[in-house]
Amino acid sequence: MPNEELDIEEIYKISRNLKNIGWLDLTGGEVTTRKDIIDVLKVIISNIKTLLILHITTNGQLPESIFRVVKEIEKFNIILIINVSIDGPKEINDELRGGKDTYIKSTEAFKALKRLKNIYCYLSCTISEYNINHIEQLLRELKHDVTGFSFSDIHFNLFHHSAHFYKNQDISGLSGVDIAKAKKYFNLAKKGNFIKTFLEDKFIKGFDKYSQGNRFPLPCRALKSSCFIDPCGEIYPCGFYDRSIGNLREYDYDLNMLWNTQKAAVVRKSIEEKACLGCWTPCEAYVGILGSIIKSLTM
Repeated sequence: MPNEELDIEEIYKISRNLKNIGWLDLTGGEVTTRKDIIDVLKVIISNIKTLLILHITTNGQLPESIFRVVKEIEKFNIILIINVSIDGPKEINDELRGGKDTYIKSTEAFKALKRLKNIYCYLSCTISEYNINHIEQLLRELKHDVTGFSFSDIHFNLFHHSAHFYKNQDISGLSGVDIAKAKKYFNLAKKGNFIKTFLEDKFIKGFDKYSQGNRFPLPCRALKSSCFIDPCGEIYPCGFYDRSIGNLREYDYDLNMLWNTQKAAVVRKSIEEKACLGCWTPCEAYVGILGSIIKSLTM
């Protein structure tokens, strides 16, 4: 059981104990491969009364499935943000994703989701040494293949390592990345609604510091405002710091109980002392950006 994914009853127990959660990210793997994902989402939304934003990342390889899921969930009174992953033009995306027609499926998923009116949907591209020299071609293909495509439709991330999330700790990722070129693409994506442009702008300013060697452009909010729950209930500070504080199954599925343990306090202190490798990825950066604003308003 420790290595088995949480079932829906366990997710019910976890979500009913979550208090003051405003923003929830759901990622994978691929969320739509879980047969009960719609029921899981309904349980989460109904139990977390304070939930304002639900963000779902999909690889877009099951266009009909992700459309069905989002169509079912969009009726709830929350802000729904969907990111469809796409990491290069046709040949490069197939190579990086290890499949055939992956670009076509991702663009099909994106076009279908964009027809829905009650969601925010973006294409999400992770910049790495494997695709940095193919982004221009990707943008040309998107303009050709997606009617009305603009830079407000795309978002760029930066490659990071993670042993417990991506399991990519043994591969290279950024050694061949031209920082100026990466920043150019970040700036291109600074288009769209106010929230997107605001966060993209703050992200770029932090990226300047990060690319110059500052591993912590903003004070980290991991284990203060956010955490990472893996599919089996293990709790990590974030998607990158590979230091578990425990498993929810051992704490009656109560995150608050686990949050206040001595082990959590020790790991939290290690983050304050910058013992982790640091990062600058939207998954954590946006929490830091919003956290710093809230802190300044309450001082």
